[in-house]
Amino acid sequence: MKRVEINSLMESLGLGTDLADPTQVTGGLLHKMYRVDTDKGTYAVKVLNPEIMRRPTALQNTMNSEKIAAAFQSFILVVAALEIDGKQIHEWNGAYYMIFDWVEGASVFPPMITPENCSAIGDVLGKIHSTNLSIEGVSPEEGGAIKFAWDKYGESLQGYGTEDWVIRLQEALSDIKVWNQAACDAREVLTKTMVISHRDLDPKNVLWNGYTPWIIDWEAAGYVNPYQELLEVLNCWADDGKGGLLKEQFDALLDAYTQYVKTENVDWDSVFAGSYMGMLGWLEYNVKRALRMEADTAEEAQLGKEQVLSTIRALYDYQAKVWQMKKYLTLPL
Repeated sequence: MKRVEINSLMESLGLGTDLADPTQVTGGLLHKMYRVDTDKGTYAVKVLNPEIMRRPTALQNTMNSEKIAAAFQSFILVVAALEIDGKQIHEWNGAYYMIFDWVEGASVFPPMITPENCSAIGDVLGKIHSTNLSIEGVSPEEGGAIKFAWDKYGESLQGYGTEDWVIRLQEALSDIKVWNQAACDAREVLTKTMVISHRDLDPKNVLWNGYTPWIIDWEAAGYVNPYQELLEVLNCWADDGKGGLLKEQFDALLDAYTQYVKTENVDWDSVFAGSYMGMLGWLEYNVKRALRMEADTAEEAQLGKEQVLSTIRALYDYQAKVWQMKKYLTLPL
């Protein structure tokens, strides 16, 4: 991102003149984020992925996600895009940008996640799920399971030789299709209970200032079954970094969550089937990136290949942890 480009953008939005070159910071795996210092303050500037923004529904979906983030500011600490001239998403010279106030903090990852971190996340998730928000333009239909075109993608692999990601995907396809079908079979049960939520509350999307969590990156926000999301959050926050779960962290998160949302009389078989869906959706998107169906650059395609490998690994790790989660939830094994 060139300094003259960011300077023009910031001045056009009334956010001052930049004082130094923008600095790219680590962030999400879809868009690029920069720290920008101006004479009016310090900001995080997100440059939205152009490939994603070409989708017919992308702009409206992004606008909806920021409506959701803004609505939750009354209940939890949220980093939401600044609204300037009635807009949270700004088109400038053919690209789309979002501007945030800079928040000091750092993400925490396994095995450094503590029970105190987990308790705070359980509190946040419980507040989100118990709020029962409704947002104009956001419908429950967006939150169900989808059966992806795995056979089509498998056929497309033929021209990619023996790259590691190709071999691993081919080996895993039969299991992936089983997980996807089970999630779709559980859809009718899961969609009877839906809430608006973040839907990507993993460690990379939380900034910590001490034990105070700020929730960032709301672009996946929408309707979800609360217990499905609870399992996904427990899986990534109680992770021991070695393929297992830490009971103290698991219990701390669950105890905090159940102060707001009760977990009795839940169809846990359906919930466990549906809990693969978030990872499957991320895998499908990255398969398309790796196949250059949704990638503008070789760099983007390479990131897709890397994420295919890591997501397949995460799916098998999750499958291995299901028995442990059921045990900690005192469910039949």
